[in-house]
Amino acid sequence: MVTQAARTIPEPARQTPVLAETDVLVCGGGAAGVGAALAAARSGARTFLIEHQSCVGGMATSGMMNRLGPYHDEREMIVGGIPWEVLQRLIAMNAAHTPEPCPHSDPDRYWIPFDPEALKFLLDTMLEDSHVDVLLHAYGVGVVGEKGAPGGVIVESKSGRHAILAKVIVDATGDGDVAALAGASFEKGRTSDGLMQPMTTLFKVGDLDREKVKSFLAEPENRSFAAAKADGETFPGYVGPGSDNLLRPRETYFNVNHVFGADGTDAASLSRATIAARRRIWAMLRFCKRYVPGFENTYLIATAAQLGVRESRRVVGDYILTVDDVLCARKFEDAVARYACWVDIHTMDPTKQQEAHSGRGLEPGTSYDIPYRCLVPKQVENLLVAGRCLSATHEALASARMIPCCMAMGQAAGTAAALAVTQNVRPRNLDTQRLRAALHEQDVRI
Repeated sequence: MVTQAARTIPEPARQTPVLAETDVLVCGGGAAGVGAALAAARSGARTFLIEHQSCVGGMATSGMMNRLGPYHDEREMIVGGIPWEVLQRLIAMNAAHTPEPCPHSDPDRYWIPFDPEALKFLLDTMLEDSHVDVLLHAYGVGVVGEKGAPGGVIVESKSGRHAILAKVIVDATGDGDVAALAGASFEKGRTSDGLMQPMTTLFKVGDLDREKVKSFLAEPENRSFAAAKADGETFPGYVGPGSDNLLRPRETYFNVNHVFGADGTDAASLSRATIAARRRIWAMLRFCKRYVPGFENTYLIATAAQLGVRESRRVVGDYILTVDDVLCARKFEDAVARYACWVDIHTMDPTKQQEAHSGRGLEPGTSYDIPYRCLVPKQVENLLVAGRCLSATHEALASARMIPCCMAMGQAAGTAAALAVTQNVRPRNLDTQRLRAALHEQDVRI
C-alpha cells in the first residue's frame, strides 16, 4: 500500500539546467493544452508544450474517449475555431462523423464518434506544422521565481530535472497543478461534502451483439440475473450495451466502471483508483459473458492508458462560472468561449451506479459564455488556466468539462498569452475586446 511519508530529509541545493526559454509555456497536452499551444504559436509566440503521457490529446486519445461533443445547442453549431478545425480534419480522414444539431435524447447524433488513434496522429501533425516544441513524458513539478509571479516551470523527465523559462504560462493540466504550485487558490468537490465525480477507465470490446443485449435488458424479468443471484454472484455495478461506435460496428466502447471517492491530485488515490477500475472491467466482462446474452463472443480489445478524472482542482479566478450562468445561458462582455452541454453530473453514490448520471439541460437554441476572467487566477500573475481546472463551481464544471469546450478555452488562453507577450502586459491587464477580435479572426463563434 502506498502511503504519504511523514518524515522529511534534507536535499542539497542544486543548479538546475535551463532546458528552454520561450514566450508561452503550455503545461498539459490534453484538449485544452493542444488548443492553447496551437493558438499561441499561430499568433506568433514561441511556444513550448509539455505533457506527461506518450501522446497529446488527453482523454480524447490516451483516455480513449471516442466521442466528441456537443458542438451545437441542439439547433445550430456554436463551436468554431480550433475544435471545429480538428473535427473537420478528422472527418476528412474518415475518422469521425459529420455532426448535426439534435436533442440530447438522441445520443448517437448528439455525440460524435471518432477514432482516438487517428486523433493522435492528427494532433502531432498540427503541432509540428505550427512549430510548437513538444516534450512528452515530462511533468511540471515546481515553479521558477516567487509564488504569485512564476517565470517558468521546473520539469522532471527521464532526462532529469530542468527549468523551462517563459513569459506567460498556461496551466492546462486539468488538475491545476502549476497554478497550485504558483500559489493560486482552488476548490475541490461539491460544497456540501467535498466529494468529486467518480473516475472511470474506458475500455473497448470486440464482437458484442448490442441489439441482443438491449433486448435482454428490456425484458421485465431476466432469468439470467436470477441465475446469477442463485449462484451467489456479486452484481458488477453496471451492465449495459456500451456506446455505439458507428465507425466500426464490431467495436464497442464502455464508459461505465466508476470508481468513487478518489482524488485526482493524490498519487496514492490515483493508483488505487486505476487498479480498482481495471478490476471492475474484468469483473463486469466475466459476469456479462456468463449471464447476459449478447456477450458470449466478446473479448477485451484495450483499456485506456489514462484514468478518466472528471474533476479535481478548480482554480479560483477573477470570476467563478456558476450553474445559474450555464442554465440561464448567461452572456458576458469578456466572453472567449461559448458552450451548451447539459450539466452532466455522474452519481457520487456507489449504491446508485446503475443510474449512471443525471443532469439539467439548457433550453434548445441557447448557450452560455465562458468569460476570460474564468481563465485568470486570483493572486497569480503571468499565468492562465484552461480546461477542466477553470474557475467554476462543481455544477458548472459538469457542463464546461467537455472536450470541445476545453479546447476552445485553450484556444482563448493561448491567444491571450501570445497577445500579452506581444503587448508586454500581464494577462490580467489584457484588453479583452482586442482578445475577442483576435478570436473572431480565428473563426471562434462568440
